[in-house]
Amino acid sequence: MRKIWLVLPLLAFSLIFASVSSAASNAYFSYTLENGGYATGPALLKDGTVYARATFLESAGLQVTWNKSHRQATYTGWEKSVVITVGSKTGKLDEKTVQLGGTPFVYKDELYLPARFMVYALGGESVSWNAKSAVYTAKGIQTFASTNASYAGVNYTVDKQTGKLYASTPAGRPRLIANLGSELYDMVTFDFQKTAGGLIYLTISDIYGEPHINNKWYTLIIKDGMVIRQASVGYWIRFGDNVNMYGNKLILTDGKTLRIIEDGTGKVAETMDLTKLGGVDDKYLIEGMDEDFLLIRPNQKGLLTLIDRKTGAKTLLYKALLDADQQLYAETNDIPFYGDQLEFVERKGNLLLFKNQAVRDGRIYEYDLSKTQP
Repeated sequence: MRKIWLVLPLLAFSLIFASVSSAASNAYFSYTLENGGYATGPALLKDGTVYARATFLESAGLQVTWNKSHRQATYTGWEKSVVITVGSKTGKLDEKTVQLGGTPFVYKDELYLPARFMVYALGGESVSWNAKSAVYTAKGIQTFASTNASYAGVNYTVDKQTGKLYASTPAGRPRLIANLGSELYDMVTFDFQKTAGGLIYLTISDIYGEPHINNKWYTLIIKDGMVIRQASVGYWIRFGDNVNMYGNKLILTDGKTLRIIEDGTGKVAETMDLTKLGGVDDKYLIEGMDEDFLLIRPNQKGLLTLIDRKTGAKTLLYKALLDADQQLYAETNDIPFYGDQLEFVERKGNLLLFKNQAVRDGRIYEYDLSKTQP
C-alpha cells in the first residue's frame, strides 16, 4: 500500500507535466523591486497567461510550507500570507479568498503561478507584455522578509526591509516598539538578557555580505515592554561580541561613543568618547570593562587597547604582553582580520588575564593594572 500511495501522486504530476509541456511556450518574467533591485527569469505562456516559478515569492522573503499531500503550498512573511492549491483557480491572499487569474501547476518539480497574481500579492504593478519577445514586465515588488524570536511570553519580530521591531503577545496584535534605523539582510539573530534591575537587554545581530564580512549589532534596553535606550554599530571584517554589562551597569555603543546606563532606571550615568580615548578615528569594539579600566579595539587596525579610566592612560596590550615575533604578527597580520588576537578572559584582583588565539598554546597572559594606576 505504501508503494501505491507514493506512485499515485507521481503519476498525477507526470500527467500534469505532459499537458503543460504540450500546451505552454517559453516566456520571460522581468521585474524591479521597490528598493531598486532588478531581475529577469524564465516563465511559461499557457492559454494566454504568463506563469512564473513560485520561488519568486520566496525571493521576496516568504517562507513556504507544503501540506502532507504536497498539493497545497502556504507562503508566509511579515504581515503577508499566500495559500495556493495545485489545480485550483482560487487561493488565499492575506486570509481572503481570491481569484488567481489562472490555474497553478507543477512542471519539472517547480510550482508555477500566474505572474500577474504574484505581482499583485507582493504589492507590485504590472507594466507591460511584449508579445513579440514574450516578456512580461512588472515593477515595485515589495519584500516581506522578517525574523522573530520569543522571550518571556512575548514574540519579537523585526521587519528586515524597514528595520522596524514589533512585539506581540498571543492575545494581542503586534505593536511597534523600535525602529532599528536600517534594513537587515542575512543571518539575523536575537539574544535576550534579563538584568538584576528587571530590564531586558536585547541584542539583534545581522551578519551579511559575501562571504559574510559585515557584522552589525543593534542593542536595545527594554523596560515595562518599551524600548527606552538603543544603539547600533557595524563592523567590517571584524567579529566578536561587545560587552554589554559590568557590575550593575549596562553598556550601549555606536562604535564612537559609549554610554553607561544605570540598571533599573535606564538613566545615562556616563558618556565616553571612544575615538578620543583610542586616539584613532574608527569604530571600536568594547571587549572588557570595569570601574577602573576599559578594553577597546579599533575596527581597522585591530590592536587591543587598555584605557585606564582614572587617568586616561593608554596601553597597547600586544606590546606589553607578546614577544617580538608575535608583535610583528599583530602588526602585519590580515587573516582573518587585522591586528592581534588577544582575548580577555577575566579579572583577578589587579590582574587582567588574556589568551592569545593566534597561537592557541593554552598560555594565560597577565597584565597588572597597578602598572598604569596610581
